[in-house]
Amino acid sequence: PELVKNDWMLALILSTTSLGVVLPVLKERRLSDTRFGQSVLMSALFADFVTMLLISLLATYLEGGLNIEMLLVFFLFLAFAALYRTGIVAQRSNTIRKLFEDLSHATSQIKLRASLAILVSFIVLAEILNAEMILGAFIAGVVISLLTTSPERKVERDLEAFGFSFFIPIFFILVGVSFDVQELISSKDALLLVPLLLAAAIVVKMVPMMLFRLSFTWKETFAAGSLLSARLSLIIAASLIALEQEIITPAVNSAIILVAIITVTLSPIVFSKLMPNGKSEEE
Repeated sequence: PELVKNDWMLALILSTTSLGVVLPVLKERRLSDTRFGQSVLMSALFADFVTMLLISLLATYLEGGLNIEMLLVFFLFLAFAALYRTGIVAQRSNTIRKLFEDLSHATSQIKLRASLAILVSFIVLAEILNAEMILGAFIAGVVISLLTTSPERKVERDLEAFGFSFFIPIFFILVGVSFDVQELISSKDALLLVPLLLAAAIVVKMVPMMLFRLSFTWKETFAAGSLLSARLSLIIAASLIALEQEIITPAVNSAIILVAIITVTLSPIVFSKLMPNGKSEEE
């Protein structure tokens, strides 16, 4: 059987990165607040956002052709704009701001509850609009980040703790279940595809990162490219979307998961070797 039925979907899958890997690594190296770190973060954010949007549009197109449903995806952005505007107006009200601060402690945790409500709302809205849920979740995260004004970023830390302790383990359990080793081993073509996918996953990040050379050193440029080559949750989620639509075979899905495991293991190590002191040369 044909391993990949749509080359564009495979290209988008390989174009993903992992902001969930990039940010912790930069924080650990104390680079997240530097010009270099912010540039890497913006690159990762842009890559994640664009690929998720295009994957959602392409999946909708492949499922039902060119129709009005493709335009419904953009209602997510209208909801984003409306909620962000409402949040900004609410923050200007001393009464509302004080109420939120008073209810943010002890058992109330109103900010955390509101963040989870926003997350669930955007996921449900994405499902209603026949968009991919990962796009809705991503937009919800952007809204929460923009509306979080506390310098301690307590809400973000609470969400990180909640996600890493509950949602992410469940996600990777499901990934482990979907990682069909026997299917991969039994398919010689899929096995041969692994090094090709790995090479493509690296090249597709390294080549655009050459633009970093305009502002940073060669070492920083290669470090940025290596870190952005890390794949984790998004590439796996995108691969599962392609698998559900029968665009790729289970063997190719397993090959992509293997590539994600390899890149997420090696990329931070390479980055650490290139940036051993945790300081960019701009400092």
